[in-house]
Amino acid sequence: MLVSAGMSSENAASHKVREASEAEPLRIVLLGRTGTGRSSSGNTILGRSAFWVTASPCSVTARCERQFGTVHGRSIAVIDTPGFLHTRLSPEEVMAEVGQSIALSSPGPHAFLVTLQLGKFTQEERDALQWIKATFGPGATRFTTVLFTWGDQLRGKSIRDFLGESEELSQFVSSCRGGCHVFDNSGQDETAAALQQVAQLLEKVNDTVASNGGGCYSNEMFKEAERAIREAQERILGERGHKVETPKAAATNPEVQRPETGRRRREEEERREEEEARKRAERLFWCELLTAVGKGAAEGAGILGKDDKGKGKAVRKAKVVERAAALAASPLSVTSAAKAVGGAVREGSKVLYKHRKTFLKTPH
Repeated sequence: MLVSAGMSSENAASHKVREASEAEPLRIVLLGRTGTGRSSSGNTILGRSAFWVTASPCSVTARCERQFGTVHGRSIAVIDTPGFLHTRLSPEEVMAEVGQSIALSSPGPHAFLVTLQLGKFTQEERDALQWIKATFGPGATRFTTVLFTWGDQLRGKSIRDFLGESEELSQFVSSCRGGCHVFDNSGQDETAAALQQVAQLLEKVNDTVASNGGGCYSNEMFKEAERAIREAQERILGERGHKVETPKAAATNPEVQRPETGRRRREEEERREEEEARKRAERLFWCELLTAVGKGAAEGAGILGKDDKGKGKAVRKAKVVERAAALAASPLSVTSAAKAVGGAVREGSKVLYKHRKTFLKTPH
């Protein structure tokens, strides 16, 4: 390639880097919160339905997926990843799976495209950006471009004016060497507008690659980010005087919690166990009392005789039914009623006396 006389040495070096980098596939990793259009953006870039996209209240992408294509004569590899705030995967599972994108883009991605849906900059978006920075480290911003999806929501407003409404979002975009780009995912991928927006995006990505000397985000950089997270966790735990363990183990192991927190938790568990035991004892008491009252009333009324205890179950049951039928057929006398009440009180009193220490405590 000949360099024109009017071309500066810096531009000449940039063109050489770009020419050399175009000999290998351009590797792009899609990142972002679930539901922001990562898979749709991947399809727009490749110009075909490479990634599964469907309207669903649940996250669709659960595993990293790589697709290849040729766009404007350039070979491209696009890696789609599970989204932050995934509906079925835990944050630890998402982080582990997203880490696979570095292996799939070996020796590393040339660019990260962080998808954000145009609209209100909510706490979820803030958390997603913090998660991305924590996962890949501050060095990842050298390879990052923010890709705003659903560009039709701007309704004539410029992206500069939109960013001016949020200082926090504007600062994040400014920290990304690739700046930002806007996709309108509402149209068909084959329209002239779609082709133009993809061409403009790839131009920005190529400029970012050139500014990085043709290099890529490497596995060593990812390992360094993981190491920084681990050291920060160890430092925090060390300042609190606890044994260093993994975050998941620390969350479940009472030995690494604050002493007062563990003591309160044990006291709460003891109170809960005592309350459950008391309720079981109460249920047992009332069942026993009602059974005794019924038995006493039946014996007092003559339905259940004391001499029935030595008889067989079938005979005893027949006798009880016979006496009950006879009592129902005859008018209830005051004497019979008194005997029934007396029997109920007698047997019930036995149960009350039995449980007097538990339920009949008198105040001192």
